[in-house]
Formats: sequence, structure tokens, C-alpha cells
Amino acid sequence: MRIIKKETDYAIRSLYFINSRGGKASSFEIYNEIDIPRPFLRKILQVLTKNGILKSYKGKGGGFELKIPFKDITLYMIEKIFAQKMRRGGCPFKNRICSNFSRCHLKMKIYEIENKFINELSKIKLIDLWR
Repeated sequence: MRIIKKETDYAIRSLYFINSRGGKASSFEIYNEIDIPRPFLRKILQVLTKNGILKSYKGKGGGFELKIPFKDITLYMIEKIFAQKMRRGGCPFKNRICSNFSRCHLKMKIYEIENKFINELSKIKLIDLWR
């Protein structure tokens, strides 16, 4: 079971690399250091920029800079960006098995587990993954 999306994994590795370069790096430097297909990397960096994690600079000497201090970025912040359609408390059977959806014990249990998962992701700072 894959809990963290591939995009989230690549985003975390890119952010770590940018942080290791003093908070700024070009997409070419990131591409050379991390094994990510270049078009996929560009898309990830654009999404991180659009969501306020990075700031981009164009032209000679351009690249990407951390807009938020690396020490403040949580795993949940990144996962939320790339898993925007996180289903919350949805019916695993797509409401086909029973008509008891509003009082479904399985749905309530899944919602409880999702809340715990999100709470745990929110506690994990990216910087702590490399200590």
C-alpha cells in the first residue's frame, strides 16, 4: 500500500536539496542531483511555487528558493498539495452495499483513522526526516 504519493516523495527530496544548497537552487541542479524525470520535476516545482512553498526566479541566475523556512514545512503540508483530492470519510463501497451511509460504523472508523493519519503527518517536520 502506497500511503505517500510519488509526487510528494519527489517534492520532499527536491525541497531537501534546495535547503542543502542554502535555500536556493536551479531546476537543473535539482535534476542533476535527484533521479526525477525533468518534465515531472518542473511540474512539481511549479506546483510548490503556486502553493507558496517556493519562490521562482527567471533568467540567468534564476531558480527556486524556499519561501517558507525548511524547518517549518511539515509532511502534511506537502502531501495536502499533491493529494488534493484526499477523500475524507468516504464509503469504501461507493454506497452500493448498504443504505445506512449516514450511520455507517465502517465509514466512521475510516474517518477516525484518516484524522489520526493527518494529525501524525502534521507533526512530522521535513527537517526531522534528515536528523
